[in-house]
Amino acid sequence: MGFSNRLAGLIRFSYPALSGFSAKAPDAARLQAMLFARPRLERRFALFETLALPSLIAQSDPDFELMVLVGDAMPAWAVDRLQAGIAPLNARIVALPPMHHYPAIQAAYATLPTRATTHLTSFRLDDDDALDLDHVARLRRIASGIAGFTATPFAIAHNRGLFVDLSGPTPRFTEVTEKLPLGIGLALCSPVTEVDTIFRRNHRLLPQFLTTFSDATEMAFLRSVHQGNDSTAHTTGVVIDRSTAEAAAILTARFATGLDALTRLASASSS
Repeated sequence: MGFSNRLAGLIRFSYPALSGFSAKAPDAARLQAMLFARPRLERRFALFETLALPSLIAQSDPDFELMVLVGDAMPAWAVDRLQAGIAPLNARIVALPPMHHYPAIQAAYATLPTRATTHLTSFRLDDDDALDLDHVARLRRIASGIAGFTATPFAIAHNRGLFVDLSGPTPRFTEVTEKLPLGIGLALCSPVTEVDTIFRRNHRLLPQFLTTFSDATEMAFLRSVHQGNDSTAHTTGVVIDRSTAEAAAILTARFATGLDALTRLASASSS
């Protein structure tokens, strides 16, 4: 059989992992109470429905699968809203009890139905970030090319993108080209006989463990910076401030969102 690839992404939506948070409650019950508080979930939905979700629905290549990992105690209203949001996609919710981070990820991927492909490309996205509209198509094209000369798993990173700071009353934008891989849209292409997925390694350390292709040409991601971030946003490469007008054109052309929507997020987060 020649090379055949299956692309499957995973988003963690307020999943109560017992490890992996930079700041977490001391036990599962308190962690779930924090994550599932209605005001917090409403903020996460506002981010998800403005950033990640529209960028996935608008992909130029719709031939990918998506899993949204949630806790099995997530409130029913939130599950219903999430299910309605992902309905246009080949996507499903995977609800699991609190577990350590990577075992939960692996358990979610284990629910994928069997398909007759030689490779699986797993990719990751946070609920408050966005992919450019050609991301899936580009992953497929790059993976097909690299697989022709290696039989081992390899990573695909996209190092150029746009940061939007939503911590003030109006959004502020910077273009970045990172030295090291970011997690947004990061992918691992592996023979289906391999068990690891893209979440196996810290994204910044990925080239230490895997052959890694880094695309620094395409404006590939939109990362949001806000008060609810679990990790501190910092860059490791070239940073260029972008005006509101410059950013507005990029948002419309590449990320299926707009300046007005991001301004509403910024206003809500700073109030």
